[in-house]
Amino acid sequence: MERSRSITKKIGSIDFSLLSPNEVRRMSATKVITADTYDDDGFPIPMGLMDPRLGVIEPGLRCKTCGLRVGKDKCPGHFGHIDLAMPVIHVGLIKTIRDCLRATCRDCSRIMLTEKQNEEYKVELEKYAAEGRDKTYLLKQIVKDCRKADKCPHCGREVGKIELDKPTSLRENGKKLTPSEIREWLEKIPDVDLPLLDINKKTARPEWMILTVLPVPPVTVRPSVTLESGERSEDDLTHKLVDVIRINQRLQENRDA
Repeated sequence: MERSRSITKKIGSIDFSLLSPNEVRRMSATKVITADTYDDDGFPIPMGLMDPRLGVIEPGLRCKTCGLRVGKDKCPGHFGHIDLAMPVIHVGLIKTIRDCLRATCRDCSRIMLTEKQNEEYKVELEKYAAEGRDKTYLLKQIVKDCRKADKCPHCGREVGKIELDKPTSLRENGKKLTPSEIREWLEKIPDVDLPLLDINKKTARPEWMILTVLPVPPVTVRPSVTLESGERSEDDLTHKLVDVIRINQRLQENRDA
């Protein structure tokens, strides 16, 4: 059969952004609370990492979210979510988090630029965007100018020194900042200052870089395999999610004790 050459849709661009906690929960088919995957009869455990609402990989089973089967029906799989016992720093965004803290005031969370500097940099950023130029250097210069301030130009608070201890530990004047403290700091940054931090205020907020809920990928992207011995072997991603759930459970138990 000859493939149609007509184009119904043309992709103009793709934007990558952060998922909000609400969006993660909205697109989730189920909350995942147990690290167990299959019961003694070999069926997926509800609210486990292989819950049938996350999609199906076994022939004959129907997805409990869309009702489709694996194979011909092509169930695409569905995300789940894990509610984290405590906020967790997104390791892939740690340098961006550090720069946000260095550029803003601990008390009022305003960017530490004078009104004149603020307006000048906004004009420059708009110019760079219009010309399609790389703004990496300009953004680094903004953070550099913010770090020159001894006091916040908006509330007068003395500026602390923010340091990063890799992989994800941040300190202010030598005192370690907890993820909860960092999230509270980032939550107060007003939308008007976000463009100067290279954050699109229409699609993201800086506090979303501190995770409170974790997306669980569909089972279709981390399928189990049956070995020659007949034993079931789980995908590496599933094994890592098992670790996350177990640690999360222990943390919740210790916090509630």
